[in-house]
Amino acid sequence: MGATDTSQDRRDVPVVNVGLVGAPGPGREALRSGLLDHGLDIALETDLAAFVANPDAGRVQVILVDLHDAADDELEQLGDLMALEGLPPLLFNEDSPTERENVWMRRLAGKLAALAGPAVEPETPAPAQPAASPDIWVLGASFGGPEAVKRFLEAVPEVPEAIFILVQHIGDGFVDLLAAQLNRSTPFRVLPLMSGTDLRPGCVYVMPVDRALDLDPDDRVILTVETAADRSYNPCIDEVMRRLSQRFGPRVGAVVFSGMGDDGTAGAEAIAEGGGEVWAQDSGSCSISSMPDCAAATGVVSRRGNPEELARALVQYLHAPREQA
Repeated sequence: MGATDTSQDRRDVPVVNVGLVGAPGPGREALRSGLLDHGLDIALETDLAAFVANPDAGRVQVILVDLHDAADDELEQLGDLMALEGLPPLLFNEDSPTERENVWMRRLAGKLAALAGPAVEPETPAPAQPAASPDIWVLGASFGGPEAVKRFLEAVPEVPEAIFILVQHIGDGFVDLLAAQLNRSTPFRVLPLMSGTDLRPGCVYVMPVDRALDLDPDDRVILTVETAADRSYNPCIDEVMRRLSQRFGPRVGAVVFSGMGDDGTAGAEAIAEGGGEVWAQDSGSCSISSMPDCAAATGVVSRRGNPEELARALVQYLHAPREQA
């Protein structure tokens, strides 16, 4: 049984002070490291009996009661813990993170942050930044792409204020399945792209087959039947890149993932001409590297790496100060 709580997951995790209560065990170090890696501070760490005897939470905003390695005598302390008054919110956890559970760890951190309420103000607050329109990133992929994109989305250390449109060469009828698989395994909300969609940050939209992308004056999605008889690829990565670059200019970026052929090459050039950023998966991590290699051959690709490297670099890029278009 995992962490039990009725609060909604919170995708952007602020810094909060966490009290870690429970007997340490083999999984404690991974749990502690995971909380720190996701931006939480551990202001208190003690076992359950000691905390019940001296329930001084100090500056703790939320308490994580770690029951993964709890013995029977420790579990008997739970009644006394629940009877205490004036404690911060409690979240009970019975799981232990493993190497492949980054998504689970991120969601646990999000629940703790949501229970904690407003984040603690830093001693020297950062100056307020003016609001900016979200970046839009096209993820272009073909053969080997679903696994590469899954690795990329799983490795994003935090859900950024950006919109992602996945253009994956795929058979008709598989768009909903791909969206559902990515939605389950990544921290993003993954949805099939539909007409009327108001594109929102933190979401990944999967482009449907046999449709062309357009936008109304309010930037809502319009999908029309693809009529071009000479399209070699379906859906067409080049056309989605071109259309978004024409509308949003330097706000548009792209990552070209594993695939056969050269779809995405002309679109990458269009994005670069509009002032946007273009990256590509490196050859060694691709199932077939033709698509990213062709994009890189144009000279407009500024970064290559495996999906995990590109994921970490993307969040750093989005957080870096840039001139607003």
